[in-house]
Amino acid sequence: MGIWWLILLIFNVLFYGACCFVLMKRSSFTSISIRSPKLLILNNLGNFFMSIILIIPNIFDDNNSRKISSLFYYLTNLLLVVPFCLRFQRIVKCCDIKSDERLDLQELYNKRQLYEENYYIKFTLIAFIILTIILIVLDCITFNDPFTPNFLYRYTNAGNIFKIKVIIWQVICFIEHIIILTYVYKIFVNKLKQKLRFEIISFFIIWFIYTNIVSLLDEPDKNKENDELITYISLGVCYLFLLLNAVLPILISFSYKYSTCYHFTPKLMNNLYLFLSNENCYKQFSNYLNGLNGNASYYLKLYTQIMNYKLGFKLKIDNNQGFLEASAIRDEHFNNVNADGKLSKEVFDNVKKECEGLNNNHFTEDMFDDALQYSFNELGKYFNDFRKTDSFKELYEEFYLTSYIQCKMCNVGLINKF
Repeated sequence: MGIWWLILLIFNVLFYGACCFVLMKRSSFTSISIRSPKLLILNNLGNFFMSIILIIPNIFDDNNSRKISSLFYYLTNLLLVVPFCLRFQRIVKCCDIKSDERLDLQELYNKRQLYEENYYIKFTLIAFIILTIILIVLDCITFNDPFTPNFLYRYTNAGNIFKIKVIIWQVICFIEHIIILTYVYKIFVNKLKQKLRFEIISFFIIWFIYTNIVSLLDEPDKNKENDELITYISLGVCYLFLLLNAVLPILISFSYKYSTCYHFTPKLMNNLYLFLSNENCYKQFSNYLNGLNGNASYYLKLYTQIMNYKLGFKLKIDNNQGFLEASAIRDEHFNNVNADGKLSKEVFDNVKKECEGLNNNHFTEDMFDDALQYSFNELGKYFNDFRKTDSFKELYEEFYLTSYIQCKMCNVGLINKF
C-alpha cells in the first residue's frame, strides 16, 4: 500500500503546485485578485500541507512519522482557515461604509494598511509563528502529547488524554464555525458576486460536516480501520477545498474572458440605452411599465427582442438561428395589419416590407431598425416619468453605494480591469 500513498504524494505536489502557479500567473484577473492572491495561495498551501500530514504516515507506517505529522496538524489548520477568513475580511472592510463619506475616505488613506493584502499576510505569519512556538513548548513539557487529534496519533485509547484531545478539537472547531458563519452573513448582506457567496457557504458546509463526522467517528474504543476511514474522508475534504479555493477562481478567470460587464455608475442611469443594459435597472423599469395602461410594456418587449436579434450579429451566431429570430419577430409584430396602432403606419409598412426578404431566407442586421428607433423613442417618454419615482431614486442610491465600494476595491487592488 505504501507505493500507492507515494504516488498520491507525487500527484498532490504536482496538482497543488500547478494550481498555485496558475493563480500567480492570473492574479491580475478580478476573480483571483478579489480573493487576495497571496492569501489565496497561503490558503491552498495550508490545504496542501494538511493532505501531506495525512499521507506521510501511511507511506512509512510507523509511530514516529505519525507523531511528527500530527504535531503540525493545527498549524496546517491555521493556514487553511485563517487566510480564508482574512481574504473575506479585506472585502468586508471595503464594504463597510461609514455614515459620513469624508470620514470613510479619511480612514481609507490614514489606515490604508487595514485594506492592504500584505497586512494580512504579516498577521497570518505572526499567528503561525506564535502557534508553532506554543505547540513545541507544550509538546516538550506535557505528558503523552494531549494536543494533537486522536485519529492522527493516539498514545492511549482511554483516560484524561483522550478527553483533553476531544475538548481541544471541539473548542477549536466551534470557534472556526462561528467565525466563518459570521463572514457568510457579511458576504450575503453585501450581495457580492464573482461566486464569492457560493465559495464561502460551500466552505462552511464542507468544514462543518467534516468536523462533526470526525467527532462522531473518533471514539476511544475504535479500531484502526476507523482511523483509516477518517484519513480518507480528510483527504477527500482537502480535494474539495482545492476545487473551491483554487480551481473555481481559475475557471472563473477564463469564463469571464469574453464578458461584456462593466461597472455601472449612477451617472449612467440617465442614459436610457445604458440604463436598459443593466439587469436590475431593466427589471425595475419593466415592473413600472407593466403597471401602466396602454402600450408601454409592448415597446419594451419589442425593443428587447430586436436588440437581442442585433446582438447575434456581433456574436456571429449561425445563420439558421438568426433566421429563426427574425422570423419570430416578424410573425409576432409585423405579420398582420397594424390595426391597434402601436407603431406608426410608416414604420410598420417599412419594416413589413423589409421582412419580405425572409421568404427567400434573406435577412439583415438593420431590417428592424425603424421599429427599434420608434420603440426606443416611445420608451424615452415613459423613462422621463420613471425618473421621478421612488424606485428610480432607490436604484440611484444603490448604484451610488455600489460604485463607491467598487472604487475602494479598485484602489486597494481587489478589482482589476479584467
